[in-house]
Amino acid sequence: MSGRKFAMKKTKSRRKKWASSQLFYEYSTFFRKNADNVIFQVTSDQLPTLNRIGLDDLFMSKGHIREPHWHPNAAELDYVVTGEVVIGMVDPIRHHLLQFHVTPGQVVFIPINWWHWITAVSDDVHVVQVFSSAKRQIIEGSNVLRKTPPKVFQQSYDVNAKQFASLVSPIKETVVIGPPDRYALTNLSDEHPESVPRVVNHTPPGSPNLFFDLKRNLAVRRDHSYLYEVTSTQIPMMNVLSLGDLYLTMGHVREPHWHPNADELDYVISGEVTVSILDPNTLAVCNYRLKPGQVTLIPKGWLHWIIPYTEDAHMLVYFNDGKIESVEGSDILRLTPADVFQRAYDIHAREFTREISSITGTLMIGPPDRPRR
Repeated sequence: MSGRKFAMKKTKSRRKKWASSQLFYEYSTFFRKNADNVIFQVTSDQLPTLNRIGLDDLFMSKGHIREPHWHPNAAELDYVVTGEVVIGMVDPIRHHLLQFHVTPGQVVFIPINWWHWITAVSDDVHVVQVFSSAKRQIIEGSNVLRKTPPKVFQQSYDVNAKQFASLVSPIKETVVIGPPDRYALTNLSDEHPESVPRVVNHTPPGSPNLFFDLKRNLAVRRDHSYLYEVTSTQIPMMNVLSLGDLYLTMGHVREPHWHPNADELDYVISGEVTVSILDPNTLAVCNYRLKPGQVTLIPKGWLHWIIPYTEDAHMLVYFNDGKIESVEGSDILRLTPADVFQRAYDIHAREFTREISSITGTLMIGPPDRPRR
């Protein structure tokens, strides 16, 4: 699987530390069952500058499951890069089971403290998971079942304590990615082929919409470069996270801009890019050359831009707010009266106006469709 190969490759030379801020990190292994089933993580332990955002990089093969669990301190936004999964959860407010069959380019939002799980229904599954906390907490179902005394289940649900203890006895430790061994996986697929039914994405009446296909919301297109977005407009309950799905081709640039309401966490899926950030503390421009599986953090309000260094680049741009607010350089240049630049910086107003005449609207992805030069 190409995604797994690049995510597991270490590049020590890329681990840069800046005197002002550490904004770049590659990954740290959170859990590894085997080469095909592994989770990498970026939390505030690895990147101390993270604030209200963190990331898990999940890889699974068919038939495996990210065991049922919940996060006491974080909501979660899952983006499928490759493969197909079924994401299930229990709506604790309306008392509904929600299940979504998710394919590449689609997302599911999981509210804070909701019990949920992810089943791989194909091989080569790669899911990028982002959390609304820099250090998400996890309560795993395996620990709930093996640590809660069987008598509590008997008193609560009228089950037989001894039989229940026998049923959960195979759970010897925290599972994270199940089943616990290959024998159990073989038995499951051979004896119960119907155990993972085909899921039709349907939200029961009263439950919130938590699924979205990013191809339904194109924010900007410039030739073969695209930016798709999902925010609280598409998923109203998602007021703590949002996502830009950015495709850049050689010769284009995500123009200089900043975000007044949110930090940004960039994750590269394919290709290579350079993310440049102006540090307001030192006035140094920090250039981060990112390969697949690497991330960089851009604090709220910091000027930055992105340039691809391969023919095609695909990256995820996450924000720790439900809305994506951007102050674009193209708007700053074209909407600020030229005489303001002249009075502030002794720039010739007419020549400045003529120089930026190709900027006729908000760009986001440059250069303009018909560049002047």
